[in-house]
Amino acid sequence: KKSFSKSAESLQLTQPAVSKRIASLEAALSAKLFDRVGGGITLTEAGRALLPSAQKISTEVAKVANDIKTLGKEVSGKLSIGTVEHVGLVPLVPLLKAYKKQYPGVELDVHVTSINQALDDIECGKLDLMFNLEVNSQTADERLSSLSHIEVWSDTLRVAVEPDHPLTRSGDINITNLADYTAIVPPQSSSIRLALDRMMIRGVERRVTMESPDFSNAKSMAAVGLGWTVLPASELDDSLSVVDVPDLQLNYSVAAVRCTKRTISRATLAFLESLPSHDSMHASSARPANEPSMSGLVSTCFERPQIATSNQIAESVSSKSGAN
Repeated sequence: KKSFSKSAESLQLTQPAVSKRIASLEAALSAKLFDRVGGGITLTEAGRALLPSAQKISTEVAKVANDIKTLGKEVSGKLSIGTVEHVGLVPLVPLLKAYKKQYPGVELDVHVTSINQALDDIECGKLDLMFNLEVNSQTADERLSSLSHIEVWSDTLRVAVEPDHPLTRSGDINITNLADYTAIVPPQSSSIRLALDRMMIRGVERRVTMESPDFSNAKSMAAVGLGWTVLPASELDDSLSVVDVPDLQLNYSVAAVRCTKRTISRATLAFLESLPSHDSMHASSARPANEPSMSGLVSTCFERPQIATSNQIAESVSSKSGAN
């Protein structure tokens, strides 16, 4: 004989608990789902009508549970990245290529933007990450101090001019001398411009030829003799000459920045863990204590004894009683 007690046993529930949930389901549907005859149970017409939907719901619940369990194994979704103008896309290409190869299921959304716009987008959640440039450990916006930074690479900035520029024949050069020549500098909102203005007491503004939002344009303009500029040492080639200015020391770093107030996505965490290590980034690149690793984020909520829903109970009971 089919009974609620046998269904309760298979669901690891008590028989009264099953009876109570069936009664609640019948009350919610305003329909009797089972006939109790001679100690056994059979589906009513309403019960038979409910059965396909109950089975479908049970299958979907199991699928959702499995999807959550596999979050630690599969990375997908969308990753939105912003990069400020002087960082640009070129240095990120190898990182993005390697990431896309490892996680083909992730949709990459990458924007080159201003520091102010990138910060706005980080704060409102439009961006998951932004790559920002800092000079001499100084930031161009106070909002950056409240965000998490992971240093990705660093370099020194050197004063560069075309080979025939007068600065190449001027002997010892200091900041005061440098301010007498036309310059190609970043916009005032950038960390580089902020550092230059501080070190040169804003003298650089008097001889600005053009403002360039990226290193590539500044390099091209300097190479044709339009002025001096500052470039990463790794960007220099034979088209330019380096001018040694001892009292103009500029070191820059590029960091991945995110808002820790927002829950980190699987795609974002995977990208951060794919970033190359850096000799000088041990403290800054360590994962915050409250951010678990990929494996540590696997949900454990379905490892507990499962709580059966009324629909699951109905399906279990009906499968044991037969749909006659």
